[in-house]
Amino acid sequence: MNVDRIAFPIKSLGPGNRIAIWTAGCKKHCYNCITPELWEPDPMKEISVQSLVHIITTVVSDNGITVDGITITGGDPFEQLEDLLNLLPYVKNMVKDILVYTGYEYSQFKKTLSEWKIECIESNISVLIDGQYVDKLNDNKSALIGSTNQNIIFFDEKLKSKYSEYMEKGRSIENIIHGKKVFSVGIHNREEK
Repeated sequence: MNVDRIAFPIKSLGPGNRIAIWTAGCKKHCYNCITPELWEPDPMKEISVQSLVHIITTVVSDNGITVDGITITGGDPFEQLEDLLNLLPYVKNMVKDILVYTGYEYSQFKKTLSEWKIECIESNISVLIDGQYVDKLNDNKSALIGSTNQNIIFFDEKLKSKYSEYMEKGRSIENIIHGKKVFSVGIHNREEK
């Protein structure tokens, strides 16, 4: 799987203390994308699903901070669907709240998938945020979506109230140091022109 970075604890991409995983590779190239550096996959950032599971297991068991959820974003994780489908059952056994972002519209995307893949997605992803980012539809307030055309799909209905409470707080941003770089995490406001 092509993974650019992993960070913990992240509080700006879903409720609670979350492990956030950024995949590399996205063909959409949305205008004003927050992570254009993740558009192209990087062969140097390939990691096996087993190695990624080991990293997540270590974070879940060894840091003394409760892991409330996992957020997988990018890039676009659905562009590495086979690896994502292999990863999901492992992480779902560790943490019940799995949030995944994709620029694809799930209703259209699932028309091309096998029943097994649909079942794997819907039983292992708790919340899916779908739809391509559209800068002019960024309302500068929606907590988990970048633009109002995007959808929040609950495959685990029990999490709706937890997510509603989180979204009522509005957007938040965290700045993280990763190697020699600083990157900003969260749903950003559209710049006023």
